[in-house]
Amino acid sequence: MPTTRPLLRALLLTTFLVLCGPGRSLAQVPPGLEGRWSGAAIENGTPILFELEFEVVDDSLHTTLTQPYSGYSRFPYPFRYEGGRLKSGLFGDEMDLLVDLRRGQLRGTVVNEGEVTQTVFLQRVLDFPLPGIREEEVSFRAGSDTLAGSLLLPDGPGPYPAIVFVAGRGYGSRYGSYDLASTLVRFGIAGLVVDARGTGRSTGDNATATSLDRVEDVAAGLDFMRDRSEISSDHLGLLSNSAGGWIVPVVAAERNDVAFIVTLVGPAESLAYQQGHVIEALMRRSDESFTDDEFRAAFEYQKRLVELSYDGAEWSAFKPLIETARSKRWARFVDLPESLANPELDYYRRRQDYDPTEALRNTRIPLLAIYCEDDYVVPPEVNVPVLQNLLEEAGNADFEIVVLAEVNHSIALTSGFVGDGEWPDRYYQPWTRSPDLIPTILDWLRPRLELDRPRNGR
Repeated sequence: MPTTRPLLRALLLTTFLVLCGPGRSLAQVPPGLEGRWSGAAIENGTPILFELEFEVVDDSLHTTLTQPYSGYSRFPYPFRYEGGRLKSGLFGDEMDLLVDLRRGQLRGTVVNEGEVTQTVFLQRVLDFPLPGIREEEVSFRAGSDTLAGSLLLPDGPGPYPAIVFVAGRGYGSRYGSYDLASTLVRFGIAGLVVDARGTGRSTGDNATATSLDRVEDVAAGLDFMRDRSEISSDHLGLLSNSAGGWIVPVVAAERNDVAFIVTLVGPAESLAYQQGHVIEALMRRSDESFTDDEFRAAFEYQKRLVELSYDGAEWSAFKPLIETARSKRWARFVDLPESLANPELDYYRRRQDYDPTEALRNTRIPLLAIYCEDDYVVPPEVNVPVLQNLLEEAGNADFEIVVLAEVNHSIALTSGFVGDGEWPDRYYQPWTRSPDLIPTILDWLRPRLELDRPRNGR
């Protein structure tokens, strides 16, 4: 079966944007190429819908890629024109399209590792405007560093409800949250997405940043947004992804100006317990059988590894624990560091405050938590009851917990063949975001942010 790794790589658009920059190339481009083209890449019989828009500016070809199934996200993607063909790294090692202007078609293939994995067909279509977005390059102070980012504003009268986006463990470029932010802004919600310390245009060093630094960064982002005249400070909230869920309750608990929280696959337990549950989940998903005692032992080992890191323990405290674990049947599922320089131990040391328990126990503002049914990193069967109990203890009268069906920690349907028999019962499912993600967020936000209310009294 052809590999689907390049498709996943292409759809994780934010990483590509950081590495490749704007979607433009120098070429002698025929004028008939400019405009909008719509179609699909066909993989194992399933169409992966996308659109391309071409524009020539100063003899340079600028290309915008649109993904209709991913919130209609639009972003630059580099294509080059060479002798009647368009070439790009989209969806694989190389996409090669024949430009047939007479018929108004682009036809070709995607090649990966020397094999054709997809056929591609696009046709010229009429252009139509989407709701506009205004994007402003911004910066603000966070402790001794300066954070840079993008402020996305709707194209219409303000002030606007707004969200400060909080990334997960990777916490790199602003583009990690740009896709979702650029979708929600089309529905009237302003957004702030930020480069991590030492990443992009931000100063500092992300490699040494601690959990307290991350709290400081998010608080600084809220302060920045409150000072903007375009933002409705009464409707300013936080939206986190994955490990960002450890940050936002803490920030909100320390302030009285956070109007709401949305967490996507956010842990409701400490980092130590979360890591233990990851190991247990990996063991259960394997083709091996383990006893209850083995599950408990592996869980306790991984949890203890994190706790020793929290405490800044010397190697002498880790060594006997690790040596004992090496002989266990579950050893291949856990961390077995060779020294204190191990990157996982370093991560644990710098995240010793990743425990949202007390903050959630005091969270009374509106909160939407979205989990994913097939997530072993933050399993819903563990986190949903914990979160529900903590919010009930807090007396929170406005929270909702949603578990999206059949999707994993990336809030996506995993690529591969699905079902039994023949088409349409059996089909190829490409990697794609859950179709319920954005509607769930918007349905929850709409009444709380008064999205249908005219702005500026109109």
